Amino acid sequence: MVESHIERMQRLIAEQYSSHPTGCGHSFDEILCWEIHSNGMTFKWLAQKWGINLPTLGELIFDHCKRLQEDPLVNHDWRGD
Repeated sequence: MVESHIERMQRLIAEQYSSHPTGCGHSFDEILCWEIHSNGMTFKWLAQKWGINLPTLGELIFDHCKRLQEDPLVNHDWRGD
């Protein structure tokens, strides 16, 4: 299976943290959350640290957020007003 551009970026970033671990975990998602929520990085600073532009960082964050969503659950008892 060929990885997408976003998957490649996530993999490359996570691989580069393996030699400088944060102590938060090894996955891209753990690293992203740690950098923003615990390390105090702004989007601009994080893009600079990772050597990417802000739109690419936005795509990485968007992909991360999409994967946090729960699966849909249809409510068959729902009745509209």
